[in-house]
Amino acid sequence: MDIKTYERISENDFIGRKVKSLVPFRSGMFKFPVGITLTIRRKYGGFELITDPCPHCGVAAYINKVRPRDVELIEAEGK
Repeated sequence: MDIKTYERISENDFIGRKVKSLVPFRSGMFKFPVGITLTIRRKYGGFELITDPCPHCGVAAYINKVRPRDVELIEAEGK
């Protein structure tokens, strides 16, 4: 996503939207590959994202300060 789109869209319009990672991410002990789907939780100095819970153990991880250029918005169903 380009910075103009990031700045133009309000935080409320981003919250809950799904994005796809364009680069690998790290969060504490975890590494996340390119192409995973994450959910936007906050827009502040970049995005705060959360992974979907693991189907086996239920763990979900947060990733903070993600640059807009490192993710791609996924169109919501029905749009």
